[in-house]
Amino acid sequence: MVYHKLKQEIREIADISASVPEAFRQKCFEILLTHLVSSELHPEPPKEVKPIGEPEKKNLGKTPTTIPITTSLRVFMGRTQITEEELNKLVLFADGDVHFLREPAKKNISDGQISWALLVALKNCILKDSLTVDPEAVRSVCQDKGFYDTANFASTFKRPKFAKLFKGKLEQQGNPRALTPGGEKALAELIKALTVHETGNSPKT
Repeated sequence: MVYHKLKQEIREIADISASVPEAFRQKCFEILLTHLVSSELHPEPPKEVKPIGEPEKKNLGKTPTTIPITTSLRVFMGRTQITEEELNKLVLFADGDVHFLREPAKKNISDGQISWALLVALKNCILKDSLTVDPEAVRSVCQDKGFYDTANFASTFKRPKFAKLFKGKLEQQGNPRALTPGGEKALAELIKALTVHETGNSPKT
């Protein structure tokens, strides 16, 4: 502690205290003196100075954030009684993308294909504010997850029990299709199945 510096600062504290109304001078002096002594005894550690031009280190891992509740997602949740808690069990939203924490069980290729089509719709609902399914996006994810049947991929969507889940035909290189009310119900059932158990079942149709 540098005493000549402390002496000067105490004098400044006295001057400051003298400038306030008399009823508060003593208290003001005590507070300022306590703060001064404390700062002298426990100085703050010097801040790290980064060399000029040194790039800031960034966290390259996934940074989880709250799932954005888009208008389409809010409407879907209201219609189906799906909760934000259930979505957080199923989905990790990190680095601006959607990652599924739980996935359909590998029981049946065609059912798995439809389950992933519904999950693609959920992903689009979060990222694009549109509860729609792109058939080529489904093809890609099914290939990655082991649910791709080259010979029957397109025909699966044409089966009556699956076709009724989508507004319009899901065709190769075709336009994205929105979910029907039945499709929304099937997605809600899939979400609940996946969040109740470690692995879920296919949606009811």
